Amino acid sequence: MRKNVYEIFDEFAKATTKQDKIEVLAKNWTPTLKLVLQLAYRPEVKWKYDSYPPNYKKPDTKPGISFASLETELKRLYMFQQGNETAEKLRPRRSEELLLLFLESLEPREADVVIGIFKKDLGVKGLTYKFVKENIPDIVS
Repeated sequence: MRKNVYEIFDEFAKATTKQDKIEVLAKNWTPTLKLVLQLAYRPEVKWKYDSYPPNYKKPDTKPGISFASLETELKRLYMFQQGNETAEKLRPRRSEELLLLFLESLEPREADVVIGIFKKDLGVKGLTYKFVKENIPDIVS
């Protein structure tokens, strides 16, 4: 069974050596994990947001029972990307409404990953731009 990205990040944070961290990523490598790292760490990708909207409420759902998943919804993040034609056409209020709907459709920890992408800091001990650039250079180039 495939792990959620946040579960991979938990395992990565617990790994004690650089080699162990690399192995965690390698054994859990998926297109979703790759895209999360690219969206978070590619310098040319910039976001319109870096925090939760003020009226965001964490859904009270158990893992695996949310309306959507990060795996299926990542492709929609373009709506919040600076410079994206569609994103730039959205009025600020509509953009924030869409972000709220997007985040509330995910499990709370998946929403945390999205905000980490926006902040360019996934909040995972040891998983930094420098680590990715040194160990998975094709992600950031």
